[in-house]
Amino acid sequence: MSFTMQNYDLRNTFNIEKSLLLFSGFYPRRDKKNNCLYTFSALFHTCVLYAQLLSMLIQLILERDDLSKVSETLHYFVTHVTFLYKLKNFTSRGKNLLNIEDTLTLPVFYGFSFDQLRQLKREMDDCKTVGKVFRVTCVGAVALYGMVPFLDKNKSMSLPLPGWIPDKVIGKYYHATFLFQMTAVTMTAYVNSTIDILTWMLMTVGSAQFNILKENLKNIDYRSEGNDKQSKIIERNFNKCVKHHKAIVEFVYKIEYTFSNGIFLQFFASVIVICATGFLMIIVPIPSVQFGLLATYFICMMCQVAMYCWYGHIVMTTSDQIGRFVYMSNWYESDLPIRKNLTIFLERTKKPVILTAGKFVALSLTTLTAILRSSYSYFAVLRRLYNDS
Repeated sequence: MSFTMQNYDLRNTFNIEKSLLLFSGFYPRRDKKNNCLYTFSALFHTCVLYAQLLSMLIQLILERDDLSKVSETLHYFVTHVTFLYKLKNFTSRGKNLLNIEDTLTLPVFYGFSFDQLRQLKREMDDCKTVGKVFRVTCVGAVALYGMVPFLDKNKSMSLPLPGWIPDKVIGKYYHATFLFQMTAVTMTAYVNSTIDILTWMLMTVGSAQFNILKENLKNIDYRSEGNDKQSKIIERNFNKCVKHHKAIVEFVYKIEYTFSNGIFLQFFASVIVICATGFLMIIVPIPSVQFGLLATYFICMMCQVAMYCWYGHIVMTTSDQIGRFVYMSNWYESDLPIRKNLTIFLERTKKPVILTAGKFVALSLTTLTAILRSSYSYFAVLRRLYNDS
């Protein structure tokens, strides 16, 4: 049983993420329908986000001699700067997403067996589940940001986010200021998490296509027994696999081009944020709402960087296994012309497809280990400085 684009469209796998980013005014569009609302939403989001950034920057300058306040501000400031850079990179290269969508309409990505369709849908559903868990964690962090001023006695009448705002403004317009900061943190959470989940899902599409390609290469029957018609069928099936491989590689590199720079800064910032958050967790009382907030925030940051490395690692390993699956077939019974083409194809597949962050760091579990090791090193330095002060 085969399926076609009408039965299952790969572009529908990230419909939720696309809708959220369209609502915020940051996803590229093909038409100008509701253009005024789209532009207004983008401007509104941008103004709120950069106003919060300016507030935190002033706070860092004014409170630069207070290590605890600097750490409290820094762990969110770095996240915010990273997010704004990711957003800028996303909008500047966002039109490439339309190219990615067009790539996902190519016939080479469709027409497989029912079992392969079920496998692809299972991998996509697993990624969606991870995305839902991550999004729920982000919602929990946002909710705790809003609850801290009301449930933590030590933070009574304070603001959810660190940042400089004149005392007169806070005293006279506390609720309006509170609403502004909650709007800023909500925007940051949902747009940032949506970009992350969109990237993970596109990576999963790539790795799922590699898995389908491996099975197709393994299942080719290379016995022609001198039959010219059978030889042409074998050649056609093999050429289809070659075209499929080329299309997947190009698709993955389009993903890298679109998101790579943002991921690189995300990795760099994660070292600082994970370190600063861990440091704050040891200096605040454990039975407090603030500690729960920091713990939730810590989980969000760990999940964010870990999933990039995990899905990048899967793309690398699945692409690296293609040659092995060719050898699982009866390639040795093929005709000489097919063997020559197989040799060329196998040489190409010796180089795995590696997604990178900024062309410097490979998205892999090795990179994740290095990030965690660096975070712990900086955490140990901060703790030593705090104990000595």
